[in-house]
Amino acid sequence: MTFPLPSQSKASNAAVVMITSSAIWGLLAAGLQTLSTIQLLLPVLSYFAPIPVLDYGHLAPAVSFLLIYGWITSGLLGVLMILVPRFSGIPFRYGRLLTGGAILWQVGVLSGLTGILGEGGTGIPFLPFLRPVTCIFLVSFLVLGTGITRGLGGSWKSGPLLPRLYLLGALISFPLGLGTAELLLRGGTTPGAVQIIVQLVWASVLQHLWLSPLALVLLFQLIPAMTGRATSSLSLGVLAWITTLGLGGWLSNTLASEGPLPSWLQSAGVVATLLLFVAVLGNGILLQPLLEGKMEEIKRNVALRFMSVGAWSYLAAYGWLAFLALPGVRQTTVFTMTSNTTQTLLIFLFWGSVLSGSVYALLPVARNMGWPSHPALTWHFWFTTIGAGMMVSGYALAGIFQGLALNDPGVPMGTVASYLRPFLVVVLIGQIVWWVGQMAFSSLLFSSLLKLFPSTAPMAVFPSENPASTTR
Repeated sequence: MTFPLPSQSKASNAAVVMITSSAIWGLLAAGLQTLSTIQLLLPVLSYFAPIPVLDYGHLAPAVSFLLIYGWITSGLLGVLMILVPRFSGIPFRYGRLLTGGAILWQVGVLSGLTGILGEGGTGIPFLPFLRPVTCIFLVSFLVLGTGITRGLGGSWKSGPLLPRLYLLGALISFPLGLGTAELLLRGGTTPGAVQIIVQLVWASVLQHLWLSPLALVLLFQLIPAMTGRATSSLSLGVLAWITTLGLGGWLSNTLASEGPLPSWLQSAGVVATLLLFVAVLGNGILLQPLLEGKMEEIKRNVALRFMSVGAWSYLAAYGWLAFLALPGVRQTTVFTMTSNTTQTLLIFLFWGSVLSGSVYALLPVARNMGWPSHPALTWHFWFTTIGAGMMVSGYALAGIFQGLALNDPGVPMGTVASYLRPFLVVVLIGQIVWWVGQMAFSSLLFSSLLKLFPSTAPMAVFPSENPASTTR
């Protein structure tokens, strides 16, 4: 399956700014994350090197912020600026304005990072930065989102419909969610109990109505393009889309078990999580035939390899959320490291894998370049996938044992902490392995942009005058 290629993409520079900045923020986040885990394992380090900027209380929100807004969001917006004009056939206009919006987003990330490291986070999940940073993000998104929606307008009657639906829902959800959270959580007039509800809803909007739909846009657009197969049932896909947008904002309410929330609201979160998992299974039914029998092609094409990992991680992440929502499990694992498992599954395996595959498939189109035939392509895949798998397994086992111990009154708190140590060692090793994989990708990215090495082999997704490849 191929798509019309506009004569010249004016979003090229903006896309490169977003993608290269994403790689840099991802490397920095991985380094800070490793340092924060070392501090958990060796708290004595804070006595020998008492640097407030690098203590765990500053590093934890900084890492979460960099991963969400710096690595994932920057990267996904960057690849969408390449993809959207190619499935709509409408090139972007005002390229300099788009590039300015991309640079402004990075200014927001830098401002948020310095504020968190200097003064600490705000304590609000996924909103650890101050109000000026929110304004920067909203202005930048107004520019970038307007450009993307313009390219979307002429595509409804041609090509797959599901990617357009998910993109439309995501582009509406982010500014509404961020703006509402800013007003209600920092406006000073919202009662405390309502603030807790707003925090949970905002966390759900960011994860399940913004980032997950953006990843689904790329899954449902690029996997059919690379495999030459179309999704089998539009009605099932539309039903899953309606369920995702209708229930995605409720999922985090399951984390309020035994908290100051009405019981019906907690129950609604559990029901929404289980029903959304059914919708995810529906999307899995649509994605599975696209990859069936394509193992040899997956082995050859690193972009398709990452996309397939992202598709299976999508099912695993929401299956894990459904497992945690079960009544007996929910009471045992709430406020444990199982929440770290969820974030690792979503960030590193689902969104991160889809982002990596999309960059490999789409960046050569925008820059008329190719990826060198280098072992670093394989290193990137295996190191990041194995590292993320180690993090997931370590956090999952730590959270389960932690929950069981916390619910046993005969187990002292010191013993609970000792239970976590071996699993945190596994997590630390996984973080280092993932970091090595990300460094391999960054070296490929910058060397390819600078055209330091020759590229060979044909490109997998779009036609081009000078084909390039995502193959090994």
